[in-house]
Amino acid sequence: MNSKIQRNQKEQSAYEIDGAMFMSLAKMKRNYSDEILFQLDKYEEGLPFDDHMVQVLSGVVIHEEPLFFEIAYVKPSNALTLFLKVKEISCDQYLDYINLKKSLPQAKA
Repeated sequence: MNSKIQRNQKEQSAYEIDGAMFMSLAKMKRNYSDEILFQLDKYEEGLPFDDHMVQVLSGVVIHEEPLFFEIAYVKPSNALTLFLKVKEISCDQYLDYINLKKSLPQAKA
């Protein structure tokens, strides 16, 4: 089951979040999941297009303790971005993504 998310900012961004990803976000502390959604809102438009592959990137939320995460998504050139999955990863994995230039810039809500 997919759900459409639309958030009003200066510009309106639209994307879809898979139901499994919603469930993963719901299991996280609220301040962490809110921050992940904020980062998706902020950076979705700049993500690269790929019509044929699931792409992955990483990010970090810094609160009491940092939460390093991986996002899987599909961004076809002719449709909305679909965020498929979010999962917690280790600091070492996050650093590997940085070296591959596959990480979200750090942002604060």
